[in-house]
Amino acid sequence: MININVTLVLQLINFLLLMFLLNRLLFRPLVRLLDERSARTEGRQAEAERAEAEAEAMLADYEGKIRDARGAADAARSEVLRKADTERQGVLAQATEEAAKTVAEIRARVRGETEQARQALRIQADQLAAAAAARILGRTV
Repeated sequence: MININVTLVLQLINFLLLMFLLNRLLFRPLVRLLDERSARTEGRQAEAERAEAEAEAMLADYEGKIRDARGAADAARSEVLRKADTERQGVLAQATEEAAKTVAEIRARVRGETEQARQALRIQADQLAAAAAARILGRTV
């Protein structure tokens, strides 16, 4: 037979008091801490995604500039070759010699300018990567 006495009531009061205190002192702060942590993580992830999208946009811009520079170099080279061909038709022997010199000079200049542009773009890409890494990591690299 079940015997209900004062100890059961005291144990019930003790249990309810313990639940109240644990809820106030442990469970609520823990849940709040986990919610804050989750919000920070989501914020940082969104920031990282935005930085990655920005880096991709910059990379696409740089690639477009490289294509434009190559197109301009090709156009300049084509123009010089066209002029050299016209000259060669006028004075065959002299034009052949001058055209070879002109083409060699332009190719060297184009190579030099292309290499300078590549070096400048590499430096900018490295700086961009460092800035993106610093932004993602939240500290300087």
